Amino acid sequence: MSTPRPIPAKERLHALDAIRGVAILGVLAAYTVWSLGNPPESTWSAADRLVERGMSVFVDNKFLTLFAFLFGLGVTQQWQRWTAAGADPRPLHLRRMGFLLGTGLLHAVFLRNGDILVPYALLALALPAFRRAPDWVLALAAAILVFVPTLAAWGAPRLGIVWPARPAGIEGGYLHQNVTWLLYWYTTLPLLGWPRLMALMLAGTLAGRARLVERLVADGGLTRRCMAVSFSIAVVARILLDQVADRGGRIGTGMLDTVLLDSLTQAGVWALSATYALALIRAVGPDPAAPRLGPLRAVGRMAFTNYLTQALIAVPLCLAFGPFDRISPTRGLMLAIGIGALQVAFSHWWLTRRAMGPFERLWRAATYGGAAARASDPATPAA
Repeated sequence: MSTPRPIPAKERLHALDAIRGVAILGVLAAYTVWSLGNPPESTWSAADRLVERGMSVFVDNKFLTLFAFLFGLGVTQQWQRWTAAGADPRPLHLRRMGFLLGTGLLHAVFLRNGDILVPYALLALALPAFRRAPDWVLALAAAILVFVPTLAAWGAPRLGIVWPARPAGIEGGYLHQNVTWLLYWYTTLPLLGWPRLMALMLAGTLAGRARLVERLVADGGLTRRCMAVSFSIAVVARILLDQVADRGGRIGTGMLDTVLLDSLTQAGVWALSATYALALIRAVGPDPAAPRLGPLRAVGRMAFTNYLTQALIAVPLCLAFGPFDRISPTRGLMLAIGIGALQVAFSHWWLTRRAMGPFERLWRAATYGGAAARASDPATPAA
């Protein structure tokens, strides 16, 4: 048995790094536009309304979808490497997710109550149960999980279940407000949001088993055909949803009507997310020796570090200058552009001097142990 080691830089799929980079910047935009507190819509400018509309169409849930899919894909790739090395992947996976869970809890309590690391870590602890399951089981489980939030939201009031109200007018300091929101998310999202994250992780697992990204990188024609299909689905789904909205949403409140609306919504989100990923695969190109989109790839290689530092920059700024609940969509987008530019520049600078980001190094050490991580870490920065 050889010692399990992280993937060498020369074996990386550069397209995946670019997709992660775009996903983390998209998550940043959603965070600054919607999660720092908006003023009343009556005070919004025409630019604010335009930004809100554009974010709704092109950003809302699209990059979280990409991130969850990539997470499942990454876990599968790790299992494959660990198994090939003759190692039992279960303890390595548990250590890796344990570190992610602990980091996510600190991040959620002190910085970003909408943290995604905690649900990712908790859901990933269930992934080993699917490790040896046939593909059809994963596909069926994913299809069922997609509709669990829909059925839960539809069925709860009919069963007399009342979801907790969204917090409003919370008294107390920043930390108290953060924990209040956190309790709300952790009470509602395990049924109303997390099942879809698990479905995406299972979809990523299937893609990893099929080596889908490798096939797309190698076959530009296949990538173009898939992109044409995914973009067409996204456009049709959006048109149908807008038609429903133009009718005032009066499509009915029955279970089938609810499932239909959510199906259109999820089809549009998944299809547009896939279109983004496929476009990036095409843009990076198939040449592993000369990949394109270097700045985005740098951000993606440091996705863990960049995700954590987004709130580490935004929250102190808001505490120092007091703009919480006064971030209009336009201001939020400008803040995202500023932080994103810093992260692109910092990621590129850091990776010209180091082989990985600082939090990636800690995560690696927690997974493999300090000695194994250092043994597999090249002395010079990766290209």
